[in-house]
Amino acid sequence: MKNFSRNIIVAFISLTLTVISCKIQQTTQSTRRLNLSFLYNPNVQTFKVDAIIHNTNDSISTVHCSIPLNNLFFLKYPEKELASITVNYKLYLLKKTFALYDSASFQRTIIKEDDKLNEYFTFNINTRDTGTYVLDLYIVDKNTNVPFRNYYNIERTKKYNDNDFLLINKKGIPYFKPWVTDTDTFYIKLREKLPAEWKFAWFPNTFKQCMPPYSITTNKDFIIPMPDSIRVKLISDSSCFVLSNKSILHIYRDSIGNGKTIFNFSNEYPSFVRPSELLQPLRLMTTQKEFNELNTLKDKKEAVDRFWLNSAKNPDRARELIKVFYTRVMYANKYFTSYTEGWKTDRGMIYIIYGIPTTLYKGPSVEQWIYGTPESNKVLIFNFIKNYHPFSNNHYILERNESYKISWLQAVDTWRNGKIFSIINE
Repeated sequence: MKNFSRNIIVAFISLTLTVISCKIQQTTQSTRRLNLSFLYNPNVQTFKVDAIIHNTNDSISTVHCSIPLNNLFFLKYPEKELASITVNYKLYLLKKTFALYDSASFQRTIIKEDDKLNEYFTFNINTRDTGTYVLDLYIVDKNTNVPFRNYYNIERTKKYNDNDFLLINKKGIPYFKPWVTDTDTFYIKLREKLPAEWKFAWFPNTFKQCMPPYSITTNKDFIIPMPDSIRVKLISDSSCFVLSNKSILHIYRDSIGNGKTIFNFSNEYPSFVRPSELLQPLRLMTTQKEFNELNTLKDKKEAVDRFWLNSAKNPDRARELIKVFYTRVMYANKYFTSYTEGWKTDRGMIYIIYGIPTTLYKGPSVEQWIYGTPESNKVLIFNFIKNYHPFSNNHYILERNESYKISWLQAVDTWRNGKIFSIINE
C-alpha cells in the first residue's frame, strides 16, 4: 500500500467570479449581523493578499500588503502589461461596538515584471495610543472584479504591544505570520522611541490540545511554562535573529505579555508532512488509550495509515478522508494559530471536525459559528469569546456545554466510519 500520509493535495471548489464577488461584497457596510463565513473559506477567498500592521509611532500605523502577481489579471499594452487594484479600508475603534473611526479608498497600478513574484506596498492609517482598532481591508482586482477582504486587530492599549514590533527579512519585507522556520534570519523593526534593550525568553511549546466541546473543565491556558532561558539583547537596525529550534520566543521589557511573541512550530507549518506531525491531530477522534497505542508505534507512518484504513475500509476512500482532514488542519493552523498551533485551539477543533460554518457573526470580542440552516431543522451554534493571553491576540475560548456531546460523538463516529461529517446531511 502506498503512503497515504504524504503529498496531500488541497482541492479547491471552482466558483464563478460573480458568486465570489456577491458573497464578499454583501459585507461592505460593517460586521453587524452579517455572514462573514467567507473569512475562513479558502474556496471563496480566491484572491490572495497578505497584510500586517505595524505601529510606526504614537499616532500612525503602517499597513504592509503583498499580492502574488499570479493572482492578478494583467492587460497587455504595446510595451507593458498592467493590472489595477482598488484598496478600500474602514478603521473601527473597538469599544462595546464597532465605532467607525476612519475610512479611505485609493487605486494602484501594477506593472508586470519577469523577475517579480509579488507586489508589495504600504499605506498609513491614523491611530492613537490607548485604543484598540479593527481594520476592515477590502481590495479588488479592477480587471476581474474579484475581491479580497479580511479584518485585522491593531492593539495600542498596553505600554508595549504586538503591533509595535515588525519582523522583516534582509530585503525589508515583513513576515506576514507570527511564525518562522529554522532557516529564517529576521530583523525586528521597533516602533519609534522604544528602548533598544529587551528581554528574550524562550519557552517550550508544552501546551496541550483543547478538550471536546462538551467537556466542562478548568481552563489551563494561563499556566505559562517556565522559560528554558532568558537573555537581555539589543534590538537595532543591524541586529539579526534566528529561532533555530521548535520553541516560543517572547520579547518583553518589564513583564510577560507586554511585547512580541514569535513561534517556530516546524519548517513546513502551517502544513503537516511528517508522519509524527500527521498523527497528533488524530487525538481529536480517538480515545486516550487508542491514541497511546498508535503513538507508541515506532513507525508513525504505519500508525497514521492504520487509523485511516481502519476508518475508510479501502485505500481510495482513505485518500479522500486524508485530503479533507489534513487540508482542514492546515487551514486551522493558518487561521487560528494563537499561543499554540491552530489545530489545538477551540476554533481549530470545531473547524476540523465540523468544517466551515454555514454562518459566522463577528463582534468586538466574540465569534458565533452556526452550522445548518432553519430549513434543515438541525442547527448547531458555537460561541467563541476572545480572551487575553500573554502570547497571543488571537485567543478565543469556546463556551462549552454538555449538550454538544451527542453532536460531537455523532460527528466523530461519521469520520471513523469513513465519511466526512456534515450536519446538513445527518
